[in-house]
Amino acid sequence: MKNISFLAMLMVATAATFILTAEAGQATTQYRLEPVSVIEQVPVTTYKRVTETQFIEEKITRYETVWETETRERRYTVARQVPETSYTERRYTVQRPVEETVYRDTSFNVVRRVPETSEREERHLVARQVMETQERQVYETRRVPVQETTMEERIYTVNRPVTNYVEQVVDRGQYVNQVQTQPGQTYSRLAWHRANYIDPVTGESRWRIPGFYFTDMQGPEQHTVNRVYQPNHVLETVPVTSTVQERRIEQVPITRTTFQEERVARTEQVQVPRVIQEEVVRKVPVTTYREIVERVEQQTPVTVRRMVTEERVEQVPVTTVKTIMEERVEPYEVRVARVVPVTRTVQRPVTVTNWVPHTYTMERQRTEIRRIPTTPAVSQETPIARPTVDPADTIPTVPK
Repeated sequence: MKNISFLAMLMVATAATFILTAEAGQATTQYRLEPVSVIEQVPVTTYKRVTETQFIEEKITRYETVWETETRERRYTVARQVPETSYTERRYTVQRPVEETVYRDTSFNVVRRVPETSEREERHLVARQVMETQERQVYETRRVPVQETTMEERIYTVNRPVTNYVEQVVDRGQYVNQVQTQPGQTYSRLAWHRANYIDPVTGESRWRIPGFYFTDMQGPEQHTVNRVYQPNHVLETVPVTSTVQERRIEQVPITRTTFQEERVARTEQVQVPRVIQEEVVRKVPVTTYREIVERVEQQTPVTVRRMVTEERVEQVPVTTVKTIMEERVEPYEVRVARVVPVTRTVQRPVTVTNWVPHTYTMERQRTEIRRIPTTPAVSQETPIARPTVDPADTIPTVPK
């Protein structure tokens, strides 16, 4: 803004000067102001920061620990257990299986057919046939089902649950919250620094040119809550259930179906033709079957198992533990720490920072206001010469 106002004032002053000159009659040439951009080479000097490491010898006194061994006595009481064994009688009942053989009646009937041949008379009339109704006995044999129910013993095995108590270590842990802290992210940014500052390496106060420098910054810390499992081992008595096999006997009804033969007589009416004038008699053989039932006796051996109860006596050893208290003396070695001063010479690194000048050339653009003469309007017959720009007419301006 300052440059623009300065140029405006300069242009106004130049225009006023030209007007006064024209009125005085000193010159008849008119000028116009035109800004021109000029690029020039400008030397720039900067300072480069150079860091060097130097080693300084220092004497450091440290205290070292020297261990010595001493022998001491430890007295303690020990409980010694002495086992004693005695025998006791234990009576219990045992069921022992006993097998017996029993014969079961499995007789059955056998039906056999016997053919029988008989003769029947047939009469025929020659002249005129007359139908005559006769009755005939027809025998049929039927098989009627008969059911019989018997009781049989069935032996099967049953698993009976038995519960025992066992001591075991159980983990009763739980999840707890654990906070973890992570340092913030480190980054660099421009920050204003004063002339006096503290060197972070040596801790000494130094001087430098105040201005903006890249500074290492650290962001805020991040806290993370994690669920961590915390174990807790507890001794508990846990019931353990196992199965014991037992044999049982029960009576099971068994139903058997047998067929019984039954003979039924039935009367049928038969139409027989008869001749009135002449009767012819003819013998016709007829075969019938008669069923004969025969009984087959059969005895089947069956093995039956029954349980016999017995009482047994067993000598069980019982061990009793008796505790006896004894006092014992045990020597042990103890290491004792003693602090001894030790002086050593070490080399401490020191960082020294120097500023080295560095010169380079940069291009800078500035604007100049030049006066260009202009000719007033004339007739077309008179040629107008184009004025040239005089370097002396250049008006210096303030660079941007």
